[in-house]
Parts: sequence; C-alpha cells; structure tokens
Amino acid sequence: MRSMRATACLVALVSWRTVLAGHKDPASADVAQDLAEAAALLANASRPRVRAALTTFIDAEPLPKRLFLVYQIARSGSDWLLSLLNNHTDICIPCGPNFKDFGLKTDMHTLVGGNAFEFRARDPKYDVGAHFSLNAHKRLAEYKPGEGASVAGWKSGLFLKPSHAKAAHMNAFMRWIRAHQVKIIVLRRDTLGRVVSGAYNNTVHCKTDACVKANNHRTVHLNPSNTLAKLKTSEKMYDTVEAWCQSEVPKLTHLVSYDDLSANTQDRMDEIFKFLGVKKHVVASAMRKAGGSLKKTISNLNEIRAALKGTRWFKEIE
Repeated sequence: MRSMRATACLVALVSWRTVLAGHKDPASADVAQDLAEAAALLANASRPRVRAALTTFIDAEPLPKRLFLVYQIARSGSDWLLSLLNNHTDICIPCGPNFKDFGLKTDMHTLVGGNAFEFRARDPKYDVGAHFSLNAHKRLAEYKPGEGASVAGWKSGLFLKPSHAKAAHMNAFMRWIRAHQVKIIVLRRDTLGRVVSGAYNNTVHCKTDACVKANNHRTVHLNPSNTLAKLKTSEKMYDTVEAWCQSEVPKLTHLVSYDDLSANTQDRMDEIFKFLGVKKHVVASAMRKAGGSLKKTISNLNEIRAALKGTRWFKEIE
C-alpha cells in the first residue's frame, strides 16, 4: 500500500512541476496540502528506492525564486535587518505564510523550525535537503503579496549550529545550499550589548518616541560569571559558523556585524543588496533603536568591569 501511495505521489509531483516553477495554475491552491502529504510520505517511506526517488525528485525541483537565509541568534538585531530587507520591492522576507511542519507548529520567520528539525533528526532516514526544499515550495506556493519579488528569504541559523546538527546533517545542508545556490547572510552580534538586550527579558521593537524614551531609562543587573560565559559561547559559535561558511561556500556567504550595520546602515545595506543581486535602495524601517548607554543601563557596572577585565568586551564599557 505504501509503495502504491509513493508511486501516486511521484505522479502528482510531476504534474506540479509548472506550479512549483512559478507558473500560474488553477490547482495552485492545493499545492501546499499536497506537498505536506508528500513530506509525510517521504518521512515514513521504508523502501530505499521509493525514498530515493521521492528525495531526488523533490530536491531537484527548481525553486521559483532565488533564496537566501539570515543566520542569527536571539537578540542579534535580525528583526530590524528583516524590516530593512523587506522594504525592498525585489525582496520578500519572511516569504509565505506559516504552516505546520511534520505536524508541529513553526515560526513563520524560519524556513525549518527547531522543533521540527529536532523531531526529524532522530530518524536516520531524515533528509535535510528534501525538508528544506519542501518547505520552500510550500511557502512560496502560497505567497501572494508582492509577487514581483525575485528574492525570498527567511531566518535560519539552525543547521549551522553544531549543537543542533550532526555532521551528516550539516554536510547535507551544505549540499542543498550549493545545489540551489542559496545565499547566507551571517549577522554577527556577540557583544555585551546583546547580553544586555537579552537581560530585558522581552522583545522590544520600538516604533514610537514614547517607547524609545521608556527603554532609554531601563536598567538591568547582570550575573558577572554568567555574562562572560554567554559572551564566550556566542563568540565561539559565530567563529565556527563563519569559518565553516567561508571554507565551504565563500561566494554564497556575506558577513555583517550588527554594530557596523547600526553605524553605517545605508552602506552596509547597499553591500547586502549587491550580494543578493538586487538594485540599490534607500533603506527605511519603522523600528527604532532603543536603550541607553551600557554604563547607564548596567546597574552593577563595577562587577561587570571586573569580570570582563582583560577581554575584548571590556572596551565596550570604557
């Protein structure tokens, strides 16, 4: 029975080729549901030949738009960067609506969510490339606003974190990147400012003067030893990711630091637009930077000074 369903699924996939290539088709409304069924079938296929046929076909399907991923960690300023990118008429990010991935709720900003990956990674038959391709097709099949956008993007640092992926998964992910020429923007923020931002314990995206004023007067108390550990962990993770990307896909990787982007927003965005292959654009965002100086924000400043003395982060508070 399962083999018959797999054969039927392959036939259906062949009929979807024009839809998935971006052509208009009356049946396009059913594509997302059909692809979800195909994903479930692929995940449960036990026969190697059936699984190989499904994986090869799905992953070989041309994606209807050029793709890019923004690698980031929490409180790195990625939502601000996404707002700058999405302001460009040729770019949609995140592209397409949210959906359930292998029955699990996903974040619309990510292409493959952490919960879905961790759930599937326990399966030795799990194929990273097919998973990414299926999700990209599903999202783009339902993408309506601004259909003229030629470049689609999402957040996705998941498969670049050694703690979240086995070597085989990382290698499969990189093969997918190369096969579809998916570009990677690494947004680096491994600074004390990021730790302070995280210590607010909530997400602050200011769009009004009142919000900015309120956040400029907030203070936080940091754990000295925990702060240094967080800084070292994020530094190591970024170093690992950058070295990996520069070694494996240097022409598909663009590095940008949050601090440089904040200080030279238009220049850095012009470089990003060039990297993505779109025209220059005067950037704008409804989001506004909030928060006072680190000296005024950290209530136990002397303790943090002592903990960070001799490290590169010490100069941030001097």
